[in-house]
Amino acid sequence: MSQDNLHFGIFLLTNVPEWSTEHEAIHKGIDQINLADELGFEEAWVAEHNARRYGIISSSQVMLAAVAGTTKNIRLGTGVTRLPMNHPLKLAEDFSLLDVISNGRLNFGIGKAYDLLEFQAYDIDPKERDERYQETFEIIMQGWRTGKISYKGKHFSVPGRGDQAEEIQLMPMPVQKPHPPVFIMVSQTEESLRYAAREGFAFVLGQMPTWEHMAHLVKVYREEARNAGFSYDDIDANIARSSQLKAIHVSDDRATAEQEYEKGLMWYLGILSNRAKVGLGLTELSFQDYLDKGAIILGSSDDVAQQLEDYKKATGIGGLVGWFDAGSQPQEQVLRSMTKFAQEVRPQLSARV
Repeated sequence: MSQDNLHFGIFLLTNVPEWSTEHEAIHKGIDQINLADELGFEEAWVAEHNARRYGIISSSQVMLAAVAGTTKNIRLGTGVTRLPMNHPLKLAEDFSLLDVISNGRLNFGIGKAYDLLEFQAYDIDPKERDERYQETFEIIMQGWRTGKISYKGKHFSVPGRGDQAEEIQLMPMPVQKPHPPVFIMVSQTEESLRYAAREGFAFVLGQMPTWEHMAHLVKVYREEARNAGFSYDDIDANIARSSQLKAIHVSDDRATAEQEYEKGLMWYLGILSNRAKVGLGLTELSFQDYLDKGAIILGSSDDVAQQLEDYKKATGIGGLVGWFDAGSQPQEQVLRSMTKFAQEVRPQLSARV
């Protein structure tokens, strides 16, 4: 992957507003990933939530397994796997299996989770979030790196009680060595970004309100990684692999793009907590306000290509994860936008960026 050019993914949150159904939303997502693979998108990221109409995929590994056998090249990413919500051995096994099924195309995106409803749903004390996150991650990495797990922590012990074994052999082992690439998903706190820098992991940033703030976060990552002892080359490579989530829509002209995209996105942002979650604040803003903030990239193919060239220069980030289906857009519109992006926007970027 060139460090000079942007790489692109798509993002699935699987929204179910009143004009959609759960069945429709899930199968729309599967079709979008299959098309993205055909069009040459590098990555597909699947969000994981439960008990919320703005995200109904409770198991990213199940959703990605459904497309692992129907796609060939696109990398399949978890955006995010909520580590505190799951048993670490089960995650290690499931995602090893997914890496095998996909022939080594797993991107392991991890996060701590933030929704108090989801913690209550699984009867997990949110005060334990950070500890459970760290223990879960350590167990998964031990299994992937060594093929065996022997761990005793405050919240998890593998193996558990009994006298059958003192360690558990992990089967199957992932295809990618030493393990599938880890991406730290950063939605709210700068500390998650600093953690990624200290550990030498790439990252995927959530939707931020300004490109200036995005550039600041890239600078923070660089400084933290240098302080942790990483070389400039290693840091450049990780930033080149990293991405930001961005709402994006390509149409015939800017006016048409705005008209087509507004309803779905504003449904999503009409949920108060969602505005804060994607870095857009709690104040209710108009669609035009979000456009003025640079929170959305849309317009004709030429418009979008110019915005992405400016975005790359302003932020220094390596990739963009396009949210083409914000708020459950009409599927025909989403697929057309993705196609125009691949066939009309990207060729311009290859010559420009």
